[in-house]
Formats: sequence, C-alpha cells, structure tokens
Amino acid sequence: MSGWRATKALAAFEFKRDRLGLVLTAAFALYVGTIISALIDDRFGDGDVSRYLSGMADWLYTFTIPAFGCAMNRTMFAYWRGDVFTKRLSHWRTMPIPLERMASARMLLAAVAMAAIGTIFFVSQYLLAPALRDRVSPGEWAGTAVVWLCYGLIVNALILYLEMGFSGKTYVKAYMSICLLLGLIALAAAWRRISLVGEVTAAVGQAPVLLPVGAGILAIAVLYGMRRAIVKRMARRSYTF
Repeated sequence: MSGWRATKALAAFEFKRDRLGLVLTAAFALYVGTIISALIDDRFGDGDVSRYLSGMADWLYTFTIPAFGCAMNRTMFAYWRGDVFTKRLSHWRTMPIPLERMASARMLLAAVAMAAIGTIFFVSQYLLAPALRDRVSPGEWAGTAVVWLCYGLIVNALILYLEMGFSGKTYVKAYMSICLLLGLIALAAAWRRISLVGEVTAAVGQAPVLLPVGAGILAIAVLYGMRRAIVKRMARRSYTF
C-alpha cells in the first residue's frame, strides 16, 4: 500500500490509538472556549477590558489553538522521561512504511483534529457571547475562525517537526520555549493595548473572503514545506532511546 491510501490507513490507525486523547482535547477546547467567551463578550460589549484580561485572552488563543492538533494522553506527557515518540517512530521504521507517509499521516490527523476541535472552540464562544453576536455576523466569525485555525496549523506544523525530528527532551525544551515566546508576544500586545483577537476579527470584517483565503493558502504552503523538512529530518535523525 502506498500513496494516499497508506496515509489514510496510518492516520486512521493513529486516530484509534489517540481517540480518547482527542476527546480530552475537545473537552479542553470547550472549557477554554467557555472561559474566553466572557472576555470576548466584554471586549465586544460596552465594558472596558483591562490589559491583563486582554493579554490573557490573546495568550489563550495563541497557545491553545495549535494544541488542538494534538491528543492529550499519557504519551503526550511522557516525552521527557520515556521519549515515547522516538520509540514509536523506531517501531514504524521496522515496517515497509515510507517516511513521507509517516509525516503525511501525522499532519493529516492533526489537520482533521484541528478542524473538528477548533469548530467546538469557536462555536462555543459565539453561542455564549451575546455582545459578540451583536457586533460580528456568523460569516465574519467563521472567517475569523478560519484565520486562527490556519495559524494553529502553521504552529502545529513546527511542533510536529520537533516531535518527529528530535528526541523527547529536545522537543520538550523547544515546546516550552515556543509557549514562552507566545506569552511574551501576548504580553507585548497587551502592554501596547492591542487585542490580537479583536484586531484579527476587525481585519476579517474588512476582508471577509480575502483574508481567510489568503490564510488558507499560506497554511497549505507552510504545511507542504514543513512536510518536506520533516521527512529530511527523519531520514538523518537518531532513533536510539
């Protein structure tokens, strides 16, 4: 089996393995979406949201959305101690599975999970934030969701590169650095009284078709490039653990 069929088969196998973790990720998205809905409602209502709360909403967006492509399970929390994904990749390499199919399957699963779980995240906010519904149409909010999910796919592609191309300890260090960087970006924006969530929503309102389409094209290009980078990295990395 090769090509697209092999990618779908491997992605389906990984889904069966990680389906409970994906359900937990969906529950986490619903929980965070419920919390953020209050901040979003204040942001689009008459209330004056403090810089602290605005920065918190931005950080939750920038941090949690890329994680929608990951499954919350024991494997996820054991990278440092057990280097479990290196062990899984080492096992896969004993089978007649091309590296391209491994990378494509992992990215396919992440994209499907991102779309499904991201829908829960954004729909929950829209339903629970009446001020948002008064100011932003369903189409504009859908476009905003597309832009943010494309951002999530781009950052998630970097996470997958680290996950599949490096040891567990290197992955954890790099992932924590990414989280810190996103926190600093949200902090800097809040300090300058810039709401990333509000700015993206306003931009989509001005270009409700062009911006989501452009974000989608950018995400596809990045995913294609990152897939090639992942395959090259997997070909030369060490699989000892």
